[in-house]
Amino acid sequence: MKRFVRRSLLFALPLILVLFFFELFLRKMDTSYKIKREQVASAGRDAEVLILGNSHAARLDPREFSQNAFNLAQVNQSLYYDKRIALKYLDQMKKLKYVLISVDFHSLYFSDEGDRNIWTYYGYGIDYKDPVPFPEKVSYLAGYKPKFLLEFMKRSLTGKYKVIRGLELEEAADLSQPIVKGFVPYTDTSNLSDTYTRERADFFNKIVRTSDERKEILADLDGFIADLKARNIVPILITLPCYAPYRGLLDKKVLEQNRADILALSKKYGVSYWDYFTMSLSPDCYLNCDHLNAKGSVIVSDTLSRDLERLDQVRGGESLSVR
Repeated sequence: MKRFVRRSLLFALPLILVLFFFELFLRKMDTSYKIKREQVASAGRDAEVLILGNSHAARLDPREFSQNAFNLAQVNQSLYYDKRIALKYLDQMKKLKYVLISVDFHSLYFSDEGDRNIWTYYGYGIDYKDPVPFPEKVSYLAGYKPKFLLEFMKRSLTGKYKVIRGLELEEAADLSQPIVKGFVPYTDTSNLSDTYTRERADFFNKIVRTSDERKEILADLDGFIADLKARNIVPILITLPCYAPYRGLLDKKVLEQNRADILALSKKYGVSYWDYFTMSLSPDCYLNCDHLNAKGSVIVSDTLSRDLERLDQVRGGESLSVR
């Protein structure tokens, strides 16, 4: 029996070693989540402006702000995680004056990030409503889906990228460029085709029409705004630009409800709501129907920066409460 056990262990040893080194590789691998966490704990300490939101807000470039800004937005990041990630670092951000909270067409209708829940846990140590299962907490191999494991290994073996930026696999991230102040540079291969635009609109219309989370998410956002104001930090609700043909395909009742909900919060707490949704931008400012490219990012980031400057000047921003 002992001989059988020894032989079994010797047979299994190569596989155990492979799994051990793969686990080690995954833990040491740089992702945008890990890099943002490290940067917000260092460079983010001096930030005056914090940017939160999903991939729309992730396109805002802190380097274009006259204020010291930091971008903690992330692809598919929900308001649920915006709040909890921000609260984890606010006590360290002694110079913080403003928090930009991006509220887009679907923001009030989803909190679960799906596959990305585990990425956010590995990046920031933040659980979703149901805690991460124990095997996934202790092993990255158990947490990452096989398709991502294979992609990471392929990139590592080919040496194509020095840094693997996580789930930007499908989001046109320029993985060869460094992340600065939480901002992930993107390539500018655009797609404004009618077919893609309609598919995107159908996708988000389905999300909002089938969701039952709106009231819960609004209550959570309400609490976040109250918490920020209690810390003497000014929250600003923003809605970012989208391509005009895409806007026309979105559910109009939901658009109206969104604006009513956001304005109600704005009025309740006396906070600004800056609505750039219909901002006049040429088509060459878009990566696709709902994401800015580098040119659009510069324009919108600069606009936000100038609006923040004016908000400073009017001391409280009454004249800029709604754009």
